Amino acid sequence: MVKILVFILTVSSVLISCIAQEAPLQKHINKPSKTLPLLHIQPEVYQLGDIKEGEEAVATFLIRNNHTQSIELVDIQASCGCTAAEPDSYVIMPNTFTQLKVTVDTTAKQSNIKKSITVKDSLGNEASAILQFNVVENPHLSLNRKIKGIFDGKCASCHFEPLLKQQPVAKLYEVGCAMCHGADAGGGYAPKLKGYASLSALKTIISDGVGKPQMPGFAQKNGGPLTQVQIEALSKWLVDLPE
Repeated sequence: MVKILVFILTVSSVLISCIAQEAPLQKHINKPSKTLPLLHIQPEVYQLGDIKEGEEAVATFLIRNNHTQSIELVDIQASCGCTAAEPDSYVIMPNTFTQLKVTVDTTAKQSNIKKSITVKDSLGNEASAILQFNVVENPHLSLNRKIKGIFDGKCASCHFEPLLKQQPVAKLYEVGCAMCHGADAGGGYAPKLKGYASLSALKTIISDGVGKPQMPGFAQKNGGPLTQVQIEALSKWLVDLPE
């Protein structure tokens, strides 16, 4: 009788131990996987490394359709005109992907650059990604191309053409300056423009530039888009900004 009782207790102990070990395993098996977004760009951040000024920065992303039905890409936007994004296909079948080639013109760019790409599909989904790279000096870049700088080629769609329109001075800064000098003029890719004590010094910088293609003279006399009246108004607006 005692042997039978010991045997029963031993078997019970083994069963309890097995159940205890199985429970966490079963919980792990049944745990749902992380839900992927229905529209997804991979990688979300693409680090391209060093690119010589004047050479194209090129990266290939994947646009994934994680939906159960086909989608069509209806809108592809880049952060500025120097960045082009073109997919292999605008229609993506369920649970497949298409490649997205992103090309950036690096003319008149320097140091660390970040460009964003946003895509939207026919079902209302949206996805974004970032391309980052570092522009280094190119000793073989022609002098003529350096002089043209941001007023030429693809860059003109951001730095020249929008500034030809008559608009309030705050809007003028937003469309022509904020992308480099920051939304509040506090600095970004380029130095800050607010905080100048000398109105005449700031007018000279905007009008005649600083001797670099990244910041050429914006006055029409220097091949830029701004009239003297616009430069006067923009300079005063910047000087009056609170620190």
